[in-house]
Amino acid sequence: MSKTSNIRLTVLSCLVLVSLVIGVFVYSIVSPKELTKDEYKELKFYELSAPRQLTDFRLQSGTEVFKQTNLLEKWHLVFMGFASCPDMCPMTMAKMKKTSNLLAERNIQLRDKINFMIVSVDPDRDTPELINRYAKSFDSSFIGVSGDIGTIYTLATQLTLPFVPVVDSKRTDYDMDHSMNLALLSPSGRYYGFFKSPVDPNNMVTVLESVLTYNR
Repeated sequence: MSKTSNIRLTVLSCLVLVSLVIGVFVYSIVSPKELTKDEYKELKFYELSAPRQLTDFRLQSGTEVFKQTNLLEKWHLVFMGFASCPDMCPMTMAKMKKTSNLLAERNIQLRDKINFMIVSVDPDRDTPELINRYAKSFDSSFIGVSGDIGTIYTLATQLTLPFVPVVDSKRTDYDMDHSMNLALLSPSGRYYGFFKSPVDPNNMVTVLESVLTYNR
């Protein structure tokens, strides 16, 4: 091999090595950080030691049936509230909207892996059509679900999102006592963890980037 060929080979090898180093450096900057459990807690996210299977249920979103199988294949961020809530519910829904937007801005592929939804704790006033319209008033991709109060109460208990049902109220302007935490469900339909209220969109995005990147 000639001296010129040796020089060319050396230069080419150096260029390949430099390209690899640059690639690794760029990936380390762009790729989301995989967070530890302690780091999750600092961001007010609590991951279950083992994802919890939910029992089958049958509710409704708009005119469509919504079952446990509808939770499969995508992550779901779940809030349990009600449409006539005067302050805390719309505030939380607005934060979910901001979280959705921020996640889409940072990584649209990750945003496509998760659905955002509200389950009504007030089915007497929130029909499936009404709560779905309410959800979509914040974002057209959001899902609103309502149905039988017993089914909703069971689901809330399994997601550790407790609420106090209103029984036979003759008033129509009553308030509801309910959890403001948000539950995160895995693509297998299992309860994965929860965000403790009050939630922060920037912190939620940081958590979701880690969870959605490094977990299935």
